[in-house]
Amino acid sequence: MDIIFVIIFLILLGWVLKSLGFLSEKDKITLNNLVIYVGMPALVFNSMLTNVKSSDLASFFKLTLFILIISLLCAFVSYLVGKKILKLQPKSLAAFILVCACGNTAFMGFPIITGFYGTEGFTRAIFCDVATLIVVVGLASYLGAKVSGQKVNVFKQVLKFPPSIAWAIALVLILLGINMEMFPTFVPTVLDLLAGIVVPLIMISLGVSLSGKYLKIALIPAVGVTIIQLIIAPIMGILISPLFSFAALDKKVAILESGMPPAMTPAIFAEIYGFDTKLISASIFLSTVVSLGSIPLLHLILEAGLV
Repeated sequence: MDIIFVIIFLILLGWVLKSLGFLSEKDKITLNNLVIYVGMPALVFNSMLTNVKSSDLASFFKLTLFILIISLLCAFVSYLVGKKILKLQPKSLAAFILVCACGNTAFMGFPIITGFYGTEGFTRAIFCDVATLIVVVGLASYLGAKVSGQKVNVFKQVLKFPPSIAWAIALVLILLGINMEMFPTFVPTVLDLLAGIVVPLIMISLGVSLSGKYLKIALIPAVGVTIIQLIIAPIMGILISPLFSFAALDKKVAILESGMPPAMTPAIFAEIYGFDTKLISASIFLSTVVSLGSIPLLHLILEAGLV
């Protein structure tokens, strides 16, 4: 549980540094680039080649399928809620669906899962995030074409995403029977050092990014997103997890990842396609703050064996 206090401290540190003028909104781009282009590829590559064997892949890909199903169910629920109950306009509805369907399985999920379950848990979280990547790309492309008529080749951008490249290279090496023990000893040492920047920089960047300035004008949709992401999604995860015959650790990681707050990437695609960015900003802020309480509660429920 200490990891939650560490995360809260680092997020607050980012917020304080921004409030004091030491960091600005622009600085989060630099922080995120360090994570995306340096830290996370090192972390993914090292963890995959250290902890994954080719015989594990079938069970690990069940995690990908699980999160994919949960995300699509959330998209369906959010469509019904947004259209029938909230009666959102098309661009706001697209934003609502996208932010509800894409949990923060990487930037929030990786450090939290690693804190709770170590590198074995983190390795499983990587396969969960593959599903999130598929969903955000697929949904953003579909909704963008439907709502704004724009056709942006988002898949090409994903292929350039360094953590995805690191994952794909590691996967090929694993299938070839290569692991980290076959590399010179300095390689894992360097990768460990580079990977060490991931958690603090992610959390500080999150603290810099969080802003509640749009909460007043998008409060009701933001509450809807929070309920769908932090309550309905993990409940659906708990209900369908028996269908996957997960091992104990796999089940815990899968359900925790299903209860993460919204990812930051929908905000990027909202800018590209002209979706309601204020709704997304408010939803990310509220859900992330609430998740600092809901995730530890979900973890306690899982560890107590109540589900």
